[in-house]
Amino acid sequence: MRQELKNVVSDLDDVVNLLQNSFVAKDEIIEMLAISAIAQEHLLLAGPPGTGKSELIKRFAQLCTAPEASAEDINKPYFEYLLTRFTEPNELFGPVDIKSFRDGAGYHRICAGMLPRAEVVFLDEIFKANSAILNALLTILNERTFYNGGRLEPVPLMLLVGATNEMSEDPDLAALYDRFPVRLWSDNIPDSHFDRLLLRGWQQECLKIREGHQINLSNITDSKSLNRLHQALNEVDFNAVFNPYREVIRQIRSEGIIVSDRRAVKLLKLVGAAAIRQGRLKAECEDFWVLRHIWNNRAQASLLNDLLQPYLSDKRTVAASLERESEVMAGELTQLENRSLNLQGDIDLADFLHQCERLRRELKGHSQVELTAAVLAKLEKLITETLEKL
Repeated sequence: MRQELKNVVSDLDDVVNLLQNSFVAKDEIIEMLAISAIAQEHLLLAGPPGTGKSELIKRFAQLCTAPEASAEDINKPYFEYLLTRFTEPNELFGPVDIKSFRDGAGYHRICAGMLPRAEVVFLDEIFKANSAILNALLTILNERTFYNGGRLEPVPLMLLVGATNEMSEDPDLAALYDRFPVRLWSDNIPDSHFDRLLLRGWQQECLKIREGHQINLSNITDSKSLNRLHQALNEVDFNAVFNPYREVIRQIRSEGIIVSDRRAVKLLKLVGAAAIRQGRLKAECEDFWVLRHIWNNRAQASLLNDLLQPYLSDKRTVAASLERESEVMAGELTQLENRSLNLQGDIDLADFLHQCERLRRELKGHSQVELTAAVLAKLEKLITETLEKL
């Protein structure tokens, strides 16, 4: 992989780690957000209200898109809206230009600052979209175009995340559902993480109090850089995984999990994006882990895990044999403790948290838990103390 691409991947690592250190027990959702952004394939986030869906997407958008230069900017880095059965097209796509219509210039909408000009979009309760909105959304999601008064206009959309509190079985929404290759469930966190939730959550509330209810983050990367990663999908070598991929899709379909032809092709992009996230331009069967999130209903999640396990187990076995000694990791923790005393700026902080999170994952996955528990406890304390200083 070229150094230019490695730099962008590193920036995306910083985004992921910063978010994973802010949101408790949302690691895989955050990782799939990053992969979906590379693949530029849309993601559906289901789950009960109050589980951090909208806040997570907003932070991701802030970290991954450049801020608006002025209020008059035509394009908008981020657009979000809560849909109801009564939401009108004007609220998403912009008002009709009445003056232009009266002057005989025809019917069209003023889209500046609205969904057709956004790079990242979050639509809450997306399945409540009415037919007028649904028709326009289907074209935007699939073709990245918007019919504006009979004119076909391109949209700069990189990623649309839809959220819903409950899965819809309405056949009229099947086409919309199929436009989301990735489906994830965001639930209330288990009791084992509740102490961390209270601590991190209160830190975030204090930050909102200080900054006037809004947390504004400086972007670490931007849509132009992410588009470079998207273009790199053209360079990914899929030769080693084509046959296994065809077989795993066949197995998934044979179990009654619907994978349309369109989704089967788009999911291959996600496999390639997973390889790029690991700094590779060659896809491996290990990248099939993203297929855990293609269920049509939650009951299929465990079945997908079982089907995919044979493709993932080999690398995990190899990884276990490459574990570092606890003394080596303790030495790395000491270096991080010294570095924490002189952090400068958001980028330095993001890189520091990235190193902490990488070490934390290694410690939590280590086979000799009794030897690494003390190091892990000290690392958790260091992360908490660092976040408290924000």
